Amino acid sequence: METDASDWIAQRRLSGLSVADMPAELKPASEDDGYRVQAAVIERLSAAGWGPSVGFKVGITTPQMQAALGLHAPVGGTLLAHGRVAPGATIPYAAYTRLGIECEMAFVLQRPLGGPGITVDVLAAADAVASLHVAIELVDDRYGGAYSAFGIPAIVADNAFHSGFVLGDAVRDWKALDLAALRGVTRADGVVKHAGVGADVLGHPLNSLAWMANCRGRLGKRIDAGAVVLTGSLPVVYWASPGERIEIEIEQLGALALELS
Repeated sequence: METDASDWIAQRRLSGLSVADMPAELKPASEDDGYRVQAAVIERLSAAGWGPSVGFKVGITTPQMQAALGLHAPVGGTLLAHGRVAPGATIPYAAYTRLGIECEMAFVLQRPLGGPGITVDVLAAADAVASLHVAIELVDDRYGGAYSAFGIPAIVADNAFHSGFVLGDAVRDWKALDLAALRGVTRADGVVKHAGVGADVLGHPLNSLAWMANCRGRLGKRIDAGAVVLTGSLPVVYWASPGERIEIEIEQLGALALELS
């Protein structure tokens, strides 16, 4: 079943197609099953030239996002090298089913974090961090907007909305900042569309990093040194339109921009 599901999803992803019509018999029965299918999907995408895993993402981390999507718990996904986009790049809107822009904080690790049988708390998470970055996550609504009906396990299997990311400059003295209080905004053509603060992300962005490490540990894995971890969008997702100039900014961390063709 996992092999059939991962083959089906991988072929859809490689073809740039929606997965909204995923057959019910292929959908994983639980979140843990979904993560096992996700791992197999990542193997297939990597083998097809999408590159190695370079980190992880945590999504659906704010009350606002949970309310907007009708979902009620965080989900994790895997970042592939293929998905990294340079700051200021122009990306083709038509390459996505429904492109969303998320304004996030990302941590890069200086040492491994978590593992089987290890419970990671905020202090351990902070100690593993080398740098903090402002980041954009490119998400794609491949589910036709019917998130609850599609199901959390199947969303997890499809890599939890993830399609790419943009990483800003490293901030190494981040421990001097009150991350929970920092405000992030998403702009389109210079107009603020959404805003949020770090405290919206599971109470603090480091809680999100710890959540990801514990999720990996439950699956018998860890987060390796050098990994990028996207912690979730401060504002709700902005569903973009062709031709827009998108900018996200988090105070004291910086800004990033993209052009949509």
